[in-house]
Amino acid sequence: MSKLFDTKTQRKFAFGLILSLVFSIGLNFASAEQTAEELAAAKTANEKKLQQINQQIKSYQQQIATTQAKSSTLKNEIFIYDKQIISTELQIQAKETQIDDANLQIAQLEDLIAKKLKEIADNKKVLGQLIVEIKQYDDQYALKTTIGSNNLSDFLDEIQYTQNLQGKIYQLVQKIKELKAKLEGQKRDLEIQVKQLEELKEQLEITQNSLESMRGQKQSLLNQTKGLEKNFQKLLASSKEDEVNLQKEIENLDAKIRAKLGNKSIPAAKGVLAWPMDGILTQNYGNTGFTALGYNFHNGIDIAAPAGQAIYAAADGEVLYTDKSDASYGNWVAIKHNISTKDGTSQIITLYAHFRSFKVSPGQQVKQGDVIGYEGNTGNTTKKLYGPERGYHIHFGVYDAEGFGVNTGAYTKIYGPYKVPYGYTYNPINFLGSN
Repeated sequence: MSKLFDTKTQRKFAFGLILSLVFSIGLNFASAEQTAEELAAAKTANEKKLQQINQQIKSYQQQIATTQAKSSTLKNEIFIYDKQIISTELQIQAKETQIDDANLQIAQLEDLIAKKLKEIADNKKVLGQLIVEIKQYDDQYALKTTIGSNNLSDFLDEIQYTQNLQGKIYQLVQKIKELKAKLEGQKRDLEIQVKQLEELKEQLEITQNSLESMRGQKQSLLNQTKGLEKNFQKLLASSKEDEVNLQKEIENLDAKIRAKLGNKSIPAAKGVLAWPMDGILTQNYGNTGFTALGYNFHNGIDIAAPAGQAIYAAADGEVLYTDKSDASYGNWVAIKHNISTKDGTSQIITLYAHFRSFKVSPGQQVKQGDVIGYEGNTGNTTKKLYGPERGYHIHFGVYDAEGFGVNTGAYTKIYGPYKVPYGYTYNPINFLGSN
């Protein structure tokens, strides 16, 4: 190529080569946009399928919630089990659909990345050759053009040609930079999709295991009761006393802190916390009955979903405590947050209870939306039976950081070692955005 610019014809050829390179990059961008459109269409189809599945799940969860509000009978308990099993089977379908979608996007991103890498390599090679030739051309003909040209028209053509060539090279360099920026963006997207895929696979495995456990629990109940209502009521009565004692333990600890601190409030805007799980609200915050101190309170909200649903951190924060047990809150996690308020900054604690399993530990920093564990029914939800207010759900509480603590459980002879978190609670709905 050392003689590439010896004639006007060859120079025009080089100029055309630059134009074709720039044009080809434009086509490649258009091709990428077309691929993005195809991806969007496939994603829309999967979203439609997921929406239909989630609507079915929500319908079954509403039926479960309605039945839980009724009296505890063997028939109602079996109905709850059956609907939970169906909901969980649908949840498995939903996860499999999401996994298919993630795999599709990963494959397309990998293909786009490979194409971009090849484009960049090819264009860099040609650009390097052209830059070498331009330098040779400048060295060889600059003096001739300036001093030796007897034709003003040729002289002006040479100047115009050089300026156009440099301008197009600049454009090509900018296009390569844009191409690299898109490549970096696609690599980041790929990393996100791969991480999401791993999380979905983990969620799917948890949900499948939960389904098997649920089927076993249903069969165990039938075996214990031999299908007879009177046997069911005997089991229910024997579990009620334990339940009441555990509930009193929690409520009495909270009541003491509330009496000590008096009336407090945090002027936080709604939406400062994100919902910790996708599901339906089955129990609100507030008065629900009685305790030894005459202070009855449901100190959080309950959110129900099919077994194994992912639970997310409601805001950025630090994991303070975790515990695993068959008592009170079962497997639970407490996270400390600094939140913005109308008066500045306040510190709160969010509590997530009844996990099947959690994947965080004390001292760990989490971001809003990080998966911290998976929904279950551990603790006081199913020590022996569901009961009218029990089942697969999470209990979500919001505490003032002042006065928050953890107490050793009093009924270790029954449940083994366990911890009870306590403190001054707020209505979580006042902090949460729309669900």
